[in-house]
Amino acid sequence: MKKITLPNEISLVRIILSPALVLIGFLNRPTGFLILFGVLLISDFLDGLLARKLHQQTRLGTQLDTLGDVLMALCAIAGAWLIWTDVLNAEAPFFIAVPVLLGLSGIISFLKFRKFPSYHAWTAKISTSFLGIGAWLLFAGITPWLFRIALGLLALSALEGILITLALPEWYPDIPTVFHAIRKRRR
Repeated sequence: MKKITLPNEISLVRIILSPALVLIGFLNRPTGFLILFGVLLISDFLDGLLARKLHQQTRLGTQLDTLGDVLMALCAIAGAWLIWTDVLNAEAPFFIAVPVLLGLSGIISFLKFRKFPSYHAWTAKISTSFLGIGAWLLFAGITPWLFRIALGLLALSALEGILITLALPEWYPDIPTVFHAIRKRRR
């Protein structure tokens, strides 16, 4: 039996702790929400960084990371909705766009490969980093603009994810760009 790696442990902790965002939202604890959400965002950055630096990248790790990202996003939206209903009502079209954009890429991949994408493309890393920070700044009452800009980047990332899925002959994790997918197709 393989020993679970540190990056995978970090992803698992994010998966386990993400539902607490909903509980904290239900309890109406904005400071606790912002702290936990910040910790989860940092864990999302750390698991990938450590996997690369420690040469511990695995298919399981990419799938755990993706599951952690999706669960964290859904729980953050649900928990934030319970605390900052007025802010989210004003931003509703933007918040609705998040699961729609992410879901579309996932559905297309699932239909083609019977697996969800774990491409971790550069555009996805950039857009989700901005999205997480932008959401945190929005919830903290600082500014909505980084969040809105991040959604534009996320739209480009979702489009690239769809193009990667269409270009790949079979499912692969960790495809940095659509150009890498095209190269894999040619091989």
